[in-house]
Amino acid sequence: MTDYYHRRHLPAFSSIRTGQAELAERFFSYYGAVFEPGDLSKREKSLAALAVAHVVQCPYCIDAYTSGSLEAGADLEELTEAIHLAAMVRANSTLSFGMQALEQARYLTLTGNAAIPPEGYYHRRHVDETQSTNLPSPMLYEKSQSWKKTVTAEGALEPATKAAIWLACAHAIQCPYAIDDASRHAKQHGLSLTAMTETVHIAAAIRGGASLIHGLQMLEQVQTSSM
Repeated sequence: MTDYYHRRHLPAFSSIRTGQAELAERFFSYYGAVFEPGDLSKREKSLAALAVAHVVQCPYCIDAYTSGSLEAGADLEELTEAIHLAAMVRANSTLSFGMQALEQARYLTLTGNAAIPPEGYYHRRHVDETQSTNLPSPMLYEKSQSWKKTVTAEGALEPATKAAIWLACAHAIQCPYAIDDASRHAKQHGLSLTAMTETVHIAAAIRGGASLIHGLQMLEQVQTSSM
């Protein structure tokens, strides 16, 4: 074995059955069910999967759902908008976590000691505070919010589809701030609870599939070592 991330791995995905066939069959059955059309269409699910593939940075998934999205009727502009949504979710998640650092820095500056602010992490107010004008480096925050509005506005993709993609990415990165923000946005754009739940399963299926296909590296390593 001379390389990682080889294109030969994607068509060989089913060989992950070698180590545990029953578990593989159960996963592939679940995976197939997730991508059956439901409240979200095949095209919408494929685009959500493509965006999730980018936030989990799985080259195999990116390959598979670039092809899958095109086959489901999406075009290059729609694919690009889905990728920008993935980037926006990652970036805004980072800024929301930054509210924790700002709070702690302010607290330590005021108290003059090393005590930790008397509150837990992950507070809901952090989601809204990223849009406040009373922040350090306001120009950077203004630019980030302008980018977010542009990415989530109607374009080649309709707002409801963008909302579904956003929600799937938020769950894939396991960010409570992003999930809160995306859930509110999805509700505002009329996504049903079934559609929202489908996005969660897309995130779960892609994360699981990415883990399993990387198992081909393990399989090759074991087979090479035993030769």
